[in-house]
Amino acid sequence: MRRLVTVIAAAALMASTAATAAANPWETENIFGQGMGGPTVAVNGAMINRGASGVTASVTMPTPEPGTYMYPDSVTWPTSSGVEGHPEAFSLWVFLFFNPEECAVPSNCGPADLINDPDVVAGAFNAGGHLAAGPTLTISGRVTEKTPTFGGPNAETIGAALALGYDIADAEVHVAVAPHGALAPELLPEQFTTPVGNPSFWWIALYK
Repeated sequence: MRRLVTVIAAAALMASTAATAAANPWETENIFGQGMGGPTVAVNGAMINRGASGVTASVTMPTPEPGTYMYPDSVTWPTSSGVEGHPEAFSLWVFLFFNPEECAVPSNCGPADLINDPDVVAGAFNAGGHLAAGPTLTISGRVTEKTPTFGGPNAETIGAALALGYDIADAEVHVAVAPHGALAPELLPEQFTTPVGNPSFWWIALYK
């Protein structure tokens, strides 16, 4: 009898796990950049999983070779060292546009929509940071309803958007990797957690 109960419990757990995976499948997209129109750098290199209260994101791409890409300058972007070096710091960002139909180009949102149009109901969220080590750069993280937003005066937190009745499943999602240049200990921890640059500096994956 005890064995039967164990088998039933295991079967129930497997069914629950399968149902969760089916309800919240991982979505993959190519990573391109730097810039919105940049070349593809990693086929299916970005993954997201949407939950009821947040988004889990992961990117895997070739580590950008120091000196071969654009660095945000340290004057305009104070969490960037502005120079190449070893190791180099990168941060991971998730942009959520909960009402993409209201973007200037519907369902093709951009930073201006986040900053300028409160009807878009959007936010920018830091999902993690990483020091480059080896030929492959992998950064993963999760943003939830408790994650603070970075962005313009019209940006909304996930919690506020959910309270307004918006569904993460319907949101347009952008995942971006931002370069901060050579590690600068005096800039930590902000070098991993503060916005830097603009889309022309980012490696980006788009989920529309």
